[in-house]
Amino acid sequence: MKSILLALSLFPLALNAQVQIETLPEPGIQPQVVVTAAGVVHLVYLMGDPKACDIRHTTRKADGGEWSAPITVNSEPRSAIAAGTIRGAQIALGKDGSVQVIWNGSTGGKKEMMMRAPLLHARLQPAAKAFSAQQNLMGDTTALDGGASIAASEKGHVSVVWHAAPAGATGEVARLVFARYSADDGRTFSAPKPLNAEQPGVCACCSLRAHLAADDTLTVLYRGAPAPTARGMILLTSKAGRSTLTQLDDWRVAMCPMSSASLMPATQALRAAWENDGQIVIGLIGEPAASAQKVGPKNAKHPALAQNAKGQTLIASVIGSGWNKAGALHWDLLDAQGRVTDSGDGDKLPVWSYAVAYARPDGGFVILR
Repeated sequence: MKSILLALSLFPLALNAQVQIETLPEPGIQPQVVVTAAGVVHLVYLMGDPKACDIRHTTRKADGGEWSAPITVNSEPRSAIAAGTIRGAQIALGKDGSVQVIWNGSTGGKKEMMMRAPLLHARLQPAAKAFSAQQNLMGDTTALDGGASIAASEKGHVSVVWHAAPAGATGEVARLVFARYSADDGRTFSAPKPLNAEQPGVCACCSLRAHLAADDTLTVLYRGAPAPTARGMILLTSKAGRSTLTQLDDWRVAMCPMSSASLMPATQALRAAWENDGQIVIGLIGEPAASAQKVGPKNAKHPALAQNAKGQTLIASVIGSGWNKAGALHWDLLDAQGRVTDSGDGDKLPVWSYAVAYARPDGGFVILR
């Protein structure tokens, strides 16, 4: 009996052939992944002091194998921040597979610098061995807090999206979602432009998530805060300079949930996942808001989505996490009709961290923690 238990402890991934759980190639936190059409996985994660850390990047094939030797994304040492869980690096693929990374910059714990915290960007061109020098994209906006997002297309168009206070304004009810656009694959960007000026109010310490379609339609999922107790999720769609806002749900709570969201292409649509009152909500963008469904256990945060060629969707989440408090991994597997067919739990994650997932070519999934 002891020998059987020992064998099981040595091969934990074999217990579920479709969902494999793996640790990061280095002792990092807050991983993010994107997969190229050719099946190359790009992974970024944070390492070091949560108040002032570095971003690492590595690759491998989606069907397995060793990770490449990690390289550092940020050109200035310890210029990223992990504290709060929702301010880490975000990644997107641009023209010819260029790697675009955005992150909240560290102020070294200096409170007097918080209003001017930088929003930093760097990119890795195809065949290059190092990322470009980081650049600050905040412009004249202030009070960067919740994490930003980046989205890109094969045409070389890149959108960086974040929320902040416009010059001279304070408070959550005045916060706006801003975007900067690049038509040259992230070399240069336009000036910051507000996307929700007619309906301000953004939850300060929640991150947002963006997607850029081939026709340049920008979709942003963010947590609104038009009033102190209003924390519902809002869907923002912007094209040709015009924005449309749709309320996805309502959540009445007088606090900042410090939440993150996930947004990914699905068959002829976008699939979104977010938190509402301690449970993960998943829905298809474009369908009625009432069709969204709650999935998984209570006390869940930080959903991460992955979908395979069969239309199955994996949702990785964190159970029981909080400020400076580690949570445990949980995952749910949905079929093409959105029904939960399998679920599982994993070990406790590092403080300030969460998991991400991607689909293998054989239809299985890999969760990175």
